[in-house]
Amino acid sequence: MLISPDILILGAGVLGSSTAWHLAQKKAGEIVVIDLDLAGTFSSSELNAGGCRATWWNRLNVEISWESIKFYKTIADEIQFFQKGYLFLYNLSHWKTAQEMKGVYQSLHIPVSYLQAGDVSKLLPEFENLKGVAGATLSPEDGLFDPHLVREYYRVKAKELGVHFLDHFYAKGMGRNGNRVEDLTALHYNDPHPLSEEALEKILTTHQVPADGRWKEEVFRPKIIINCTGAWLPITSAFYDSPSPVKPVRRQISMLSSHKEDLSEHGMIVDSSGLYFHPEGSHTGLILAGYSNRDERPGYRFDYDGEPFFDKQIWMRLYHRGNRTHFDEIKHLRGWAGLYEVSPDMTGILWRVDDFENLYELGAATGRGVMQSYALGRGLAELVVGGVFESLDLAPLSGKRFQRGELLWERLDI
Repeated sequence: MLISPDILILGAGVLGSSTAWHLAQKKAGEIVVIDLDLAGTFSSSELNAGGCRATWWNRLNVEISWESIKFYKTIADEIQFFQKGYLFLYNLSHWKTAQEMKGVYQSLHIPVSYLQAGDVSKLLPEFENLKGVAGATLSPEDGLFDPHLVREYYRVKAKELGVHFLDHFYAKGMGRNGNRVEDLTALHYNDPHPLSEEALEKILTTHQVPADGRWKEEVFRPKIIINCTGAWLPITSAFYDSPSPVKPVRRQISMLSSHKEDLSEHGMIVDSSGLYFHPEGSHTGLILAGYSNRDERPGYRFDYDGEPFFDKQIWMRLYHRGNRTHFDEIKHLRGWAGLYEVSPDMTGILWRVDDFENLYELGAATGRGVMQSYALGRGLAELVVGGVFESLDLAPLSGKRFQRGELLWERLDI
């Protein structure tokens, strides 16, 4: 069977869904989005901590996030966007950099308060021990939202405009004709029994589909292809001989209960140690916490290390800040692992791929895909339809920058 849409998007995560919606708004033609699992069981869009902030250290990341936040404010109820702020604690060297960003935030009219270490105790009395904290920032326009609802908002709006989302398609390869991608071959799962979570994980980590009669080969021949496969960009970019520098890196998150400490009035709190945590929804006493192990080797892994991860990376850091009188009764409930799609400079990639007229990539947001998804999807739609960026200049996100040495370092990642 040959399927010939105007635009084919690989990956129905938050970036692919946002792009589809923005393209549909521009009446870009028939748009089809394919994914192995539309539910996103192992999608980075579904497995992240739900933070949303404009307080970054690279100006372009600040602008992309701020543009997105201004939109999220208009649909706050639909995506459960609660602007309770980000409280960032810094060591001495990071505090100096944070202070240097003050002019950038002011120029974009982003409210950010600069606090002394002593002010933190007033905002967060649970942190009695502030040893090593040189200062902090509080950004009240930042906050928390439901990543699932953000992605679903884009999808619902896209479907209303005629976009087709196709489930259980696994991209297998592309055919090239000169400087154009001519077609894409995909395997479609044809079985009334749904793919199990175990089967999905095996495909996503081994990059192999079972050789049995349940999978049928389908061919797409679109005019334009957009690759939004996230952490799997290294796999799918091999289809067109343009190896992606993105690396998949496991990140783990723990869910805790604490009936002694009440954090319900706070947004995201980021310690100078790299620990981040926030109250989980409206559930009193529930805390979501994470820590990015800098020694984690790249790879496709979704296993959660459980109590050992919680004890070493989460509890010890909270207990240290609580000065032995707070966080002593927290209980580990459960946890999970997802993938960051990490670029060499910790900043996203958006471009028309070199040597191709009709092939685009969007990804490698390195932990900020959901929070930047509105502006990134809008920008890619502008590039595809009109050939230029209209709302925000995203040209520096081109994948060419890695060869040119024009890196966009982002050092406030967590």
